[in-house]
Formats: sequence, C-alpha cells, structure tokens
Amino acid sequence: MLKKLLLAFFGFISLAQPVYSQDIHFTQYNMSPMTLNPANVGRFEGTARIGGIYRNQWSSVINNPYSTPSVWVDAPIIRGLRRQDWIGVGLMLYQDRAGSAGLTHGAFKFGATYHFAFGQKGNTVLSVGGHYGGENRRIDINRLQFSDGFNNQGEYVPALSMDNGRVLGSANYNDIDLGAVFSSKLGEAMDVQLGFSIYHFTRPNYSLIGSGSGPGPGPQQGFARLPRRYVSHGRFNIALNKRLALSPTFLFQTMEGNDEIIVQGLAGYLFNEEKDITLRAGLGYRLGDAVNVLLGARIKDLTVGAAYDINVSNLSLVSNYRGGFEIAAHYIIKIYKPTVVKPKVLCPRF
Repeated sequence: MLKKLLLAFFGFISLAQPVYSQDIHFTQYNMSPMTLNPANVGRFEGTARIGGIYRNQWSSVINNPYSTPSVWVDAPIIRGLRRQDWIGVGLMLYQDRAGSAGLTHGAFKFGATYHFAFGQKGNTVLSVGGHYGGENRRIDINRLQFSDGFNNQGEYVPALSMDNGRVLGSANYNDIDLGAVFSSKLGEAMDVQLGFSIYHFTRPNYSLIGSGSGPGPGPQQGFARLPRRYVSHGRFNIALNKRLALSPTFLFQTMEGNDEIIVQGLAGYLFNEEKDITLRAGLGYRLGDAVNVLLGARIKDLTVGAAYDINVSNLSLVSNYRGGFEIAAHYIIKIYKPTVVKPKVLCPRF
C-alpha cells in the first residue's frame, strides 16, 4: 500500500509543476563526460572516442522505474590558433523515461570545445566549450488519471476531471549548455582537474501543462522557463607507486534550490603491465541519499565501469536499500602512433 501511495505522490508532483528534477544524472559521472561538462569534448589522446552509459533506478519502488541510456562520440579534429592548442567536437544522445505514463526526457546535442595548452610540455590545459541541440519532454496522456475523475463506483470517467485535456503530450525546445575545465600536472605522481558547467543556459520555455485554447485544436503550451543547472566537479589522480593509484573525486550540482553532492574515492591497481590491464574499485556517497559501490577496469584503450547505489535515505523503508544500477564503457580509437600527438593530454592509467 505504501508503494502505491508513493507512486501516486510522485505522479502528482510531476504534473503539478514543471518537471525540473528530471534532468539526468549518473553516479559514474566521470564515465559520461558530455553530460558532466561540455568542455570535456575532445579532451583525450586519440583519434576518436565512443561510449555509452545506462542507468536503472527505483525498480524496487515503482513498476516503471527510471531508465536512462546515453551514447556519445567525440574527437579532437584540428589544431587551434596556436600550435599547442586543439579543437574537439562531439555528439550526444540520451533519453530518460519513468512512470506508468512514460514521462520521457530526451536530447540530441552537438558539442564543440577549444583547448588551450600552456607550458613547454602542455602540462596545463584550459578547455572551454558548449553544447547546442534539441530536447523533448513527453508523456502518454491516455494513461493519466486524476483524482476528481473517479465516480462513486470507483470507475474513472475522464469527463469528470477538470484537469483532463490540460496536459500536453509533448514539448520541444532548443537548449545551450556551457562549461570550462582546468587541468594541470602538479608533479611526477599527481595531477588535478577542476570544472564548472551551466546547463539550460538560455532557460528555454517548457511546460506540459496547457494554458487554454489557442488558434489550433486543444490546449496550447503554458509558459514555464526551465531553470539553469550549475555543476562543479573535480578529480585528483595520485600515483602511490608503480602499480597503485588513488583518484578522489567530487560533484556538486544545484538546480532551482535542489542540491546534489557526491564524493567518491577510486583505487586503481595495475594488474597486468604487459597487457596493460588496470582494475578499479571504490566507494562514494551521495549526501542524504545513497552509498555508491564502484567497480571497473581499463584494458588498454577500453574502459568499463559499473555502479550500484545503496539507498540510505528515508525512502529506504520502501526501497529495501536498493537504489540505482549503472553500467558504462568507452573506447578510444587510435589510428596513428600516440607519440606524434602534441600536446599530450593528461591521461592517467587509473
């Protein structure tokens, strides 16, 4: 019974106000570079990079849990205005879907970034970039039922509800995201990366609630500007010895007063030097929500990862401590000898 009440509550909140909270987010945020920061586009050593990530969340609470697949490809294509600079471009596609009415948020975006390299060896890099593309939010209005639509016999009659017909099936808009990433090698065994990004920079109009009839049939889209989402993130890579390395990371993002803070620590162990195999494991914590269990490996130019969220919030009574599950992978394609690429982008083993 409690699960049904929670499901009904989530559905009511989704329709009573613009669905700002349905911006996608991943526990393995560093495995999804374009959703973390537009300035990550083309920020690697190689010819091209292709990757994907999939998240499933709240399957223990609702019958139609959040399901979020995303795929992307990017590449450093040409040198910049200076010999040590370069330009990267990329494409990203994602879709977030949840609920019995199929509330969906999808996007297709193009990204471009300029990378400024400093120092004789290019050990310090400032990357500035952005995304532009279309986004869509939609819902299956035929599956919606409102409380005032039920008659005395418990049957749902759409004509009884004042809200019936006010909800739109979809809303489309164009969006711009901006970001910057600073990275620097602090010594032979340590480097740092710090970034900041802004999503929904232009605050496009978006609403699934109609505002009355217009020149066309049915209700017209209401006016509700999408708030900006601000993201700060960082990572330190520390080599303890030839085989063992540590990588503490953090993420802070806020949107319309809703904050998310994640701190994580990953350990990388060079399992096989000859075959270039590194195993990774770690833990993280999303404040007030979940403990993150992280596993992964890097096999030459292929990186794979998995994460599981152990829910420790007030919802754990219903979720039985089960949160979200993720799998991710990306592969760097190299069709030339790495030694000819200058400057060399910071690309630690772990």
